[in-house]
Amino acid sequence: MNSGDSLATDRIILGKYGKTVLTNNWGTKQYMTMDPIVIQTVLALEVDKFGVAPMNHPMCSPLLGEGIMTVDGHAWKKSRSLLNLVFTKAQVSELSSLEAHVKIFMDLIPRDGTTIDMQPLCKKLFLDISSEFVFGKSANSLSPEKSSTVGHRLVHLFDEALVKMFQRYMLGRFKFLIGEKKWFAQCAEVQGIVDELIDAEFKNQAAAAKGSEVQTDIPYNHVLLKELVKMTDDRRYIRDELMNVFFPARDTAGILMGNIIFMLARHPQVWAKLRKEVLDIGDQKLTFELLKSLKYVQAVINETLRLQSPVGGSWKTCLVPCILPHGGGPSGKEPILVEPGDEMRMSFTPLHTDPNIWGETALDFLPERWAGLKQSWNYIPFMGGRRICPAQQNALTDVAFVLATLARNFKVIENRGPHLEYVDKIVFTRECADGVQIAFVPI
Repeated sequence: MNSGDSLATDRIILGKYGKTVLTNNWGTKQYMTMDPIVIQTVLALEVDKFGVAPMNHPMCSPLLGEGIMTVDGHAWKKSRSLLNLVFTKAQVSELSSLEAHVKIFMDLIPRDGTTIDMQPLCKKLFLDISSEFVFGKSANSLSPEKSSTVGHRLVHLFDEALVKMFQRYMLGRFKFLIGEKKWFAQCAEVQGIVDELIDAEFKNQAAAAKGSEVQTDIPYNHVLLKELVKMTDDRRYIRDELMNVFFPARDTAGILMGNIIFMLARHPQVWAKLRKEVLDIGDQKLTFELLKSLKYVQAVINETLRLQSPVGGSWKTCLVPCILPHGGGPSGKEPILVEPGDEMRMSFTPLHTDPNIWGETALDFLPERWAGLKQSWNYIPFMGGRRICPAQQNALTDVAFVLATLARNFKVIENRGPHLEYVDKIVFTRECADGVQIAFVPI
């Protein structure tokens, strides 16, 4: 942590003792691993033998409820099947609302060489996008004068509650030491606001069914709240799913966007190559299909996710006895018996920078490495198997859209940060402790 590398402990332990190491987590056996075969076993091949509920449910359910992030088994399958219906190509292709938010974002970027910290700006952009997509009401953090009282209050209280939830994670079985009465009250207040939004949407859809005028300020139909209300009348279920989706969506894409700009400011040749690819398509409208065709843009996103992913790993708990194919014995190649209650801590960043996989340039920012490279279990920034992030394409499309828009407007990104290296901090996600201090030079 003191070195500015929140995963330094993982790197040191895994580098010294092998790719799978048995550790002690507050008295619980925990296997830390960067072995892609072990990770594939846990996330895909033996997925039913591991779950998130034993760890996530007691820590998160007072805020997030019973949703895709906190449950296993049949409850998880129900959540995933409904969310998959929402996160379809039709929704990913819907860029009309994104365009409006990006226009506000672009207007806030100085064009006179003034230094700006892009990290909070990127986080605000994607907070506005995600709050609108999930709840049907944007936080309007980029335009405070437009911010609704409900949207602003919801985001503010949610942020406060998340801080306490992170502290509970860190303390584990000793979470009672921080005192929870105030936190439970915050959770109830957040859920109360979401319940009000759900009630309003039920009234809107009932009015629409009768041919009455619908009260909405969202210019398109693909809002998670709207879609869930169409699918079920279980208000508690709807609230829990909204909370579970908003939790990871609110800042991960924004941090990723900031990290990409951080890397581009330090690699001007990469920015020049990316700009050329974008400018070669002329003034064509940016669509889902067109953005997917920009191979170098996609490579820059992939390479940033490899080196500086907002999510550094994943944790699972063993539910039934399972034999892992690797990790045991002096060589680390023998099987391991994992027993119920044992934890699996999968560390993605050491995996993504393993020189045995990525070669001598493992720590270098080289988007060119992705030319013709097929993704495998060596690269899993969005997890893998059944629990792969359902919003993966949404996030990648939105980030590519912002990157292409920046490329059309600015010819140079100048680094103005205090350090060349990435100095990170971590709460639930990893972000740059120095911010992303740069200056744009317009066309």
